[in-house]
Amino acid sequence: MKKDREILEENLREVIQQVKHSRKKVEEIDNELNEFNVLPGVFSEISRGIRILSSLDIQLLCLISLAIYNATKNENISPYDFFTENEIESSKKYYAENQNNEMSLPLDINDVIMIDFENYVTKIKMSSLVKMFHSQLIIYDYETQRSAKYKRGKDGVVPVPDVNRKSVKDISEHMLNETYLADMITLNVYSNEVEPLNYNAKNKTLTINKGATISILDGFHRLQAGVRAVSVNPNLDLEMILSIRSYDTDTAKKYFGQINTINSIKPERLKELKSEKHSDLVVKDLQIKSDMKGKIASASRISTIAGQLTTFDVLSYAIDKTFSPSTTLEAREVSNYLVDFFNYLVGSFVDEFLLNPNDYRDTSINHPLMFAGYVQIAYNFKEQERPLREIKDFVENIDFRDDRLQEILKNKRGINFKRNRDNIIEYFRIRG
Repeated sequence: MKKDREILEENLREVIQQVKHSRKKVEEIDNELNEFNVLPGVFSEISRGIRILSSLDIQLLCLISLAIYNATKNENISPYDFFTENEIESSKKYYAENQNNEMSLPLDINDVIMIDFENYVTKIKMSSLVKMFHSQLIIYDYETQRSAKYKRGKDGVVPVPDVNRKSVKDISEHMLNETYLADMITLNVYSNEVEPLNYNAKNKTLTINKGATISILDGFHRLQAGVRAVSVNPNLDLEMILSIRSYDTDTAKKYFGQINTINSIKPERLKELKSEKHSDLVVKDLQIKSDMKGKIASASRISTIAGQLTTFDVLSYAIDKTFSPSTTLEAREVSNYLVDFFNYLVGSFVDEFLLNPNDYRDTSINHPLMFAGYVQIAYNFKEQERPLREIKDFVENIDFRDDRLQEILKNKRGINFKRNRDNIIEYFRIRG
């Protein structure tokens, strides 16, 4: 390259932000990429943050800049300023040939040791993992990974991986400098339709069957660093330890919550994944079975652009303080009641909670901390054997402008401050 690729990446990000909402420009870019034999959807993944520019191999980065330049004529991303003519031509040729050499399932992996039916281990070249990634065999499963970031795109609000770009760059530099110590990457292979894996004990071959899904369970930053390193040095001779698991979603969550990685997980997400308290089980049911689905944030704060209402930790804390389930059976009983309660609550205030929650942020009815209050209200209703159909009238009679209530909700220490949580629970306990 004539110039540092980071300069090109930064300029590309700015131009992509300018054009990604223009259907005409996106179509032009997709058509340009199609001429270069780049698979459909690649630009969409980049513009939505699913693929990060720093993880692209150098040839694809060249073609992306060429396609966007041809569509926009923006001189800040002119590939002719960053690449030589030979590099541009070789990128076109290399990528056309590379696309015809994609990996697909079924896939055989040799020299595999079986620990048990759900657990296998071997070694693999980083370049092979990168090839699997570019062949779109390895996905990022938001259910079993870190809490997502949310970005607004032309298709609405979408989740994107929470990537620490500095960490990716640092790891890739060590890989390129041969100072990186071999580490482990864990993949999870699963399916509800087919047998995901077959193991031949005689020749130690593990087959990932067609129809199986492969997600990265641990090592996403390492894989992204490998993608970046291989883009610089296609002959990178680095071997990694590969752990292959075959877990269902719940087991995969628990495993991810158990392990410790270089990039620390937010404690709220770690707690959710491990689900150690019985109150956590209740919240997980609310996430799946109630109208609160998609409205409960895994992180310490809600995403307003995603229309989230409260956090996993706020609900779990309030349930533990009020209902105090101590066994799985009690947790299921509480869960059944709260699913009904929140369905009545959300169903009675559809606009405020589901359709246009951001229009009602100032009214406090859907303040994240209020959901600790709603849990206390639910407890009061259950103890008093009040019918759930009375929830609408009860909430409509709450004075959300009450000085004491506003003092709690607007406390600068926020929703994660224990005293604020206790105060909102106590506020509705004495007003039950």
